[in-house]
Amino acid sequence: MLVGIVIVYQVLSTDVADHLREYATFKAVGYPHRFFIGIILVEALILAALGFLPGIVIATGLYAALNAATGLPLVMTWQVALSVLMGTMAACALSGTVATRRLAVADPADLF
Repeated sequence: MLVGIVIVYQVLSTDVADHLREYATFKAVGYPHRFFIGIILVEALILAALGFLPGIVIATGLYAALNAATGLPLVMTWQVALSVLMGTMAACALSGTVATRRLAVADPADLF
């Protein structure tokens, strides 16, 4: 989980750094910091969804393969899938919130 948080943080932090001038322009116009947090959180949730979908398919396949190979009753339930989705979204939201720290202290005048 920690590795996933760090990877998502790196992706979002790089995105923030790449678009820092645009964010500084919005900040100079008067957009509040919660606007930037919202943008980054949407990106984080998109990353969570894009990572969850193939992950749940692979995990379901692995559960079925283990069930067939060992005879153990392993089944992916919707409760397990939902809890994994919520955990993934929470981890990505945490990473996104931390990635916006650079925007909080950025001064638009210093960036141009």
